[in-house]
Amino acid sequence: MSRPVYCSIVIQPLVETVTMGYTLPSPDSPTERARELMARKDAIEAELEAQGSILKANNTDMRQPLVDGEGFPRGDLDVWAVRHARVRIIELRNDLTALMDEIAKTLETIYSRSPSPPVEGRGDGTTSVMGTEAASSELLPFARVDGVAPGSPAADAVRYCVYPVC
Repeated sequence: MSRPVYCSIVIQPLVETVTMGYTLPSPDSPTERARELMARKDAIEAELEAQGSILKANNTDMRQPLVDGEGFPRGDLDVWAVRHARVRIIELRNDLTALMDEIAKTLETIYSRSPSPPVEGRGDGTTSVMGTEAASSELLPFARVDGVAPGSPAADAVRYCVYPVC
């Protein structure tokens, strides 16, 4: 007689959780994704340093020839290790470029999230939400300047914008 098999399913929440007063992002959040990508970037950069140290230990770089003037492998360096390090450095540089593009896209999604659109009051006592075209084309001030030091770049900018030179 066979015994029944029981399965248990663990469902992780997709919302943020609160632990000891701190809000932890869900594992699927763009913020957490950006942190993972940054950790991978750091690991790639560390491996690039390690491969670069192999080249430095052999007193060579990415461009020096591995053969002497007669076409024979150089005897003053480990040709296999240098060749392997060069190939790995090229691969890591390509991976790092792709990863940086992915990080940029992830950060763009994080910071492109805008708060709810501003509410505009009408004369009849009702309110309406501004359209996205109007909100994106209208520039809103983000700071107030109390004073500008004479001769500073800000003073030059004000003079250029308010009183064009040409």
